Amino acid sequence: MSDSSQTHDNRNAKPDLGAAVSEIKTALSSKAEELAGRSTESGAAAVSALGKTAATLADSLGEQSPAVADYVRSTGQRIDRLADDLRDKSAGELLTMATDFGKRQPLALLAGSAIVGFALARIVKAGVGASADSAGPRANASNVGRIDV
Repeated sequence: MSDSSQTHDNRNAKPDLGAAVSEIKTALSSKAEELAGRSTESGAAAVSALGKTAATLADSLGEQSPAVADYVRSTGQRIDRLADDLRDKSAGELLTMATDFGKRQPLALLAGSAIVGFALARIVKAGVGASADSAGPRANASNVGRIDV
């Protein structure tokens, strides 16, 4: 092969490479959008459950501390609106919305974080207790003297 034919082959290869890269980008971005959609749906379900947890927590606090209960209830309502928004918006819109919310409502964000932490602690504690109970007497015997926190 001469130098001119190699140069001609290289010129033909560059557009093919560009087309391949373009196809890969398109495939990856559609796959990323699909995964983000799935994550958004499962995230919306989790956030909705968190809103219900906030409502339950507010009901239990109602007699002891009505002011705190009202605040937790209003935070739960905001969480419910967030769950609805998660179902209706794209991942990019959600990121922008979350950033804006954190800037506008830092106390609500903090309260939501506390509720999430409380709920996760309860779930983990319930899961650990259930696994110890289902393991039978041997597992319980090995836990003698253990201090739960």
